[in-house]
Amino acid sequence: MADSFEDGETDVNDKEEEQPRSSLSDALKNGTAESHEAAENVHFVKNFIHGKIDRDLYQELVAGLYHTYVCLESLLNRLGPKHFPTLHFAKELSRTDALKEDMEYWYGDGWETDPKCRNPSPAVKDYIDRMEEVSRIDPLLLLSHAYTRYLGDLSGGKVLSRIARRALNLNGYDGLQFYNFESIPSAVAFKKKYRTALDELALKPDQMGRLVAEANVAFALNMRVFEELDVKGKVPGARLRPVREALSYYDRIIDQQKNQSADQQAEEAKCPFGFKEGPNPHNKTAEVKVMKAKNAKKQPSRCPWPFVFFHDPYQGMKDWQTWFIIGIVLCWCLSQL
Repeated sequence: MADSFEDGETDVNDKEEEQPRSSLSDALKNGTAESHEAAENVHFVKNFIHGKIDRDLYQELVAGLYHTYVCLESLLNRLGPKHFPTLHFAKELSRTDALKEDMEYWYGDGWETDPKCRNPSPAVKDYIDRMEEVSRIDPLLLLSHAYTRYLGDLSGGKVLSRIARRALNLNGYDGLQFYNFESIPSAVAFKKKYRTALDELALKPDQMGRLVAEANVAFALNMRVFEELDVKGKVPGARLRPVREALSYYDRIIDQQKNQSADQQAEEAKCPFGFKEGPNPHNKTAEVKVMKAKNAKKQPSRCPWPFVFFHDPYQGMKDWQTWFIIGIVLCWCLSQL
């Protein structure tokens, strides 16, 4: 919820040669700006900001947050120390214990066995499934979910807790422990520290693109949770977008990166002397791919004589032009005897 106020398998310790470092924090902020704005325009969020909070729906929101953070923090505690140790702030950021207190406040003693609390809603389950999926395919992407959730919670926590306290007639942090970061005295200072750590990660360009795309997925999955609450609240015109729509942010960047990789391979397959009649005849991998693609028996195009001697002398010696020149030279030598 608080992410509406936010300004937004790879090990990052594997370094290649040093290159000018791009700002991941800026890329995440700018790359999720549209998703951020869209999240603020979901009916549930707009009502919340204006102090129009349904008590039953807020309880459901708390239950959804509980299930979300139990999953996220379990994955971060297991994978964060290995894949992004400088951004694993379990002590400062952990929300699970705070949400347990909130769950007890809203649902009473024995809430852990209450059927309403035991199982996540469909939208929350989709969110959990996505985090578990990226933990398997590329644990670095969990950082996108941590960024979206935690920096959003820190940015809007105090404002949202004041709104909820007033709208729901609560005292102090009763039922609002989620917004209380006791181990972070200054949210501004901590967010600066977190962004600095993001920018110090040694990332490849494609990793940065995937992190931004996954942050957009996280925003969209959060929006689905709010949309689900709107549907339950019988808001006119409310609908829950398909989960594939939320995941499409990441799918698109993967397709783009695959296309770019294919274009690069095609460029590398060209003849080094610039002949455009076909692929580099001396790049055997490219030749095999072309032959398979065309399913043809004819020989692939090749560099013309005499350039072929620069990278395939054996082929050059088989050309008739070579033996023609050798014959002329031999005739000239014999004529001089």
